[in-house]
Amino acid sequence: MSFTWPAFLWLLLLLPLVVVFLRWAERRRAHTAAVLVDAHLLPAVVRRPPKAHVRWPLALQLVALGLLLLAAARPVASPPLPTNKAAIVLAVDTSRSMLASDLNPSRLEAAKATARKFIELAPPSTQIGLVSFSDTASALVLPTTDRKKLLEAIERLKPAQNTSIENAIVTAVRMLPGRRDLRPPAELQVPDLSQGVPELPRPQTPLPKDLPPGSVVILSDGASNVSPNPSLPTRSSLEIAARFAKEHNVRLYTFPMGQPGGAVAQIEGRNYYIPFEPRTLEQLAQTTGGKHTYPPTEEALRAIARELGTVIRWEARPTEVTVLFSAVAVVLLLLAAGLSLHWQRRVP
Repeated sequence: MSFTWPAFLWLLLLLPLVVVFLRWAERRRAHTAAVLVDAHLLPAVVRRPPKAHVRWPLALQLVALGLLLLAAARPVASPPLPTNKAAIVLAVDTSRSMLASDLNPSRLEAAKATARKFIELAPPSTQIGLVSFSDTASALVLPTTDRKKLLEAIERLKPAQNTSIENAIVTAVRMLPGRRDLRPPAELQVPDLSQGVPELPRPQTPLPKDLPPGSVVILSDGASNVSPNPSLPTRSSLEIAARFAKEHNVRLYTFPMGQPGGAVAQIEGRNYYIPFEPRTLEQLAQTTGGKHTYPPTEEALRAIARELGTVIRWEARPTEVTVLFSAVAVVLLLLAAGLSLHWQRRVP
């Protein structure tokens, strides 16, 4: 236990002084009675209650005084308290394929609306981060409970170029608590996280069983066409990224953005066929033990938010216990007053 104002602990020296004063007062009272009253008549004039009837209320008052003096120093304890350790990273696809209008007004706007709705439905204590990805992935917001910061970052999302879901997965996993110092798969070349993620000390990498549970929610049309390692086919690099997530206690939840059959969109004055590949996202979810949700209705989002949004763990957290000390002191004072009233017909 620590104290915010430790200097107030010197006030505890008042306790022995109070005890000395009370003993002196009791002796003086007895001496005065002996002087004024004949010794033979003293038992009839001065009523002496049993010692226990005097000492118990007094002891309770002294303990209460000590607790109040400790409370003045503002004690801080670290009891184990239930803490929501849930952490989620939203990975939003911002590639040009998300400009397709098979969702109104576009896949990107639909993904942004879905992300906002998910944030709204998640418990306030859930930490949520944000990644945007196209050719590369950008860590925009580390997992936080600051909803305003998240919503502002979502509003700033703009379309970019191609799609690399692999980069999004690896970047999102490394943003989750306890995973900042994980080494990315050797087979994949991932973007530098120095932008958007503050530099932290690099402790020894924890074992997967010691990592808190984490989740990555991917909002994409599933069309991954850029591999971090050009020598690997896209399918293989996606499998490596999914395995990386699973090995570090992270599940992937996928929300496909698009309509079956794909769409034709006009980009820079030309018409392009833009595919919709939910099967890719479904395989990622299955590999990691997550869920594939299509279409992402409000009921489905609510169910996923409820499933992912609360992971209770007992964690020692510094907590000021001044109120607790004061409350116990008040109870002891009331108890002392009750005993004194019952035994001596007076309140001390």
